Amino acid sequence: MSKMAASPGDGNPSSVSPVVVLAELYEYSVIGTPPNRRHAEEVARVLVGGVLAERETEVCCLALTLIGRTLAGSRLHRFHRDVAEHLLRHSDVLVARFGSEEQMISHLAAKSASSCVLYQLRQSGTLQPAWRRMCQQVLATSPAGPRLDACLWSLSRVLRRLLRDDSKELVQVLVTAFDASAKAAAARFLGDAHADADCDTLCLLFDLLELLATASTPDDGEGPESAYVRAGALLGAVAGAPRYFVRKRAALLLKRAALRSSGPADLARAALDAVAADWLPSVAVAPTAFFGGTVRARDGGRDATMLRALGLLVIKSVERHVAADDRGAARAAFCLSSLWHFLREKGVRPTSETDHHCAVLPLLFGEQDDDMAEAAKAALAIFLHFRERWQRDPCGAGCNPHCHFLFLLRGLSWDERLLLDFLISAETCFLEYLVRYLRYLRSDRGALAASCRRLDAERPPEDAWRRATGCLLRLRLLIARLQSKKLFPYKADSLLKLLTEATPPAETADEKAPVHYSEKQRSRFSTTVNGEKIKGGHVFPAEGASQCLQTHGQWPKKVTLQNEQKAIDTKPQMDEMNKK
Repeated sequence: MSKMAASPGDGNPSSVSPVVVLAELYEYSVIGTPPNRRHAEEVARVLVGGVLAERETEVCCLALTLIGRTLAGSRLHRFHRDVAEHLLRHSDVLVARFGSEEQMISHLAAKSASSCVLYQLRQSGTLQPAWRRMCQQVLATSPAGPRLDACLWSLSRVLRRLLRDDSKELVQVLVTAFDASAKAAAARFLGDAHADADCDTLCLLFDLLELLATASTPDDGEGPESAYVRAGALLGAVAGAPRYFVRKRAALLLKRAALRSSGPADLARAALDAVAADWLPSVAVAPTAFFGGTVRARDGGRDATMLRALGLLVIKSVERHVAADDRGAARAAFCLSSLWHFLREKGVRPTSETDHHCAVLPLLFGEQDDDMAEAAKAALAIFLHFRERWQRDPCGAGCNPHCHFLFLLRGLSWDERLLLDFLISAETCFLEYLVRYLRYLRSDRGALAASCRRLDAERPPEDAWRRATGCLLRLRLLIARLQSKKLFPYKADSLLKLLTEATPPAETADEKAPVHYSEKQRSRFSTTVNGEKIKGGHVFPAEGASQCLQTHGQWPKKVTLQNEQKAIDTKPQMDEMNKK
């Protein structure tokens, strides 16, 4: 190799083996230093020649890999930029390998072509002509196969990178260029002939449609994303696609489209029409999957991801429907009842023998925090919309917000610290849900007591009232302490006010007397009611909070902790003191 490597200095590139140059370029790409003794034009010519090597698969794959690395390093070295400029003149060579019978070559060609497109977009704001013509033509007319898969993957990769970089102008350039061809592909493969399409092609198409829907800018009316998320066809694919993982991908696409605040309104109409037409029983749900195979659970457990997707799709569709139609109470109740019945048939049922529909939602979404917050928020919105009509039987439609909140607290073992994790997390909408629920709780504390009694009757001895009020009070104390230390991530004054106003005083008969602490213990705490310090050293833990109301005539609005360097977490300390 040393003998052959010495020859480049003579200026005769033809005397150097392409394999030697490719190996040398790969070594330099690993080290990160550009090969100064090579000319950019020579390197680009060798890379293109390697791509055209029909019978040498390894050489072709190596050349395609190096093209991607060269374009990735174009921001760091002038040499790489010069090579990239020469490669752009031969990008049609990369596009031509999209249809290669070798799957690895087809994939690497799509990856390298995507890098070329991204480079040119960032440099000039224009699309690479050969790549654009190929993708438009293949999306509009080509059947399922390697060429179509490569175009779908390449287009998705470019769009995903632009969305990640928040390049709105470049995103619109791409969406405008492929709007018609993407719609044509969706119409061809999501129509009645979807059963004949290749499964990999359908999944790649789902990815592209989701990205296009995300990149679309809402306008007046339906919004352009409704053209990509073809609700009727996707609902048909959920029930009738040839492979289960394709049905699952379609359901997840519909779920994510329904969760977007600007989601298409026709999706909600189509979903509710399908539920009314007995669509849910036609959807097959596979048994719970494990590593190493699929095992049918003893209790009839099913694929929870699929069930959550279907559940959120129906609940969010009902929420959007009732917001647009005040007369949709009967239809909303029917669709929700159909959903609870479907989920119970698939194994989502409480352990106790009860017909409490409100128990199904927390049981379904209990293991997925973000979905749980979305479902609870949607169910709360539905209930508030029909609050007067459903007042006699708030649990009839399975949307009683008090039951959902109590089931949530029970699933968290009544631990306020887990609620705090939800409140400071940016991955869920739990803060928005809790604020809405607390605003409703201020005006309907009696309904919470009724829900507590129902839960106590279903699983005695629950004592849900005492536990729920105690959890809310401890949460307020914990947030107040963190905010006083400037450790809370946002200003929580409004949240603390809501917790103070909404927290219902527990019944005196179920409460413990206030605990008397020693002088050393008193020095750690001082309790203030409406700006007036409580004397006598009484500290009212969550379980005895209503005693403060009985003694002072006010619900405690503020609790200040002193000597905070010595203070530990409120709950375990109070529990230990109560035992003593």
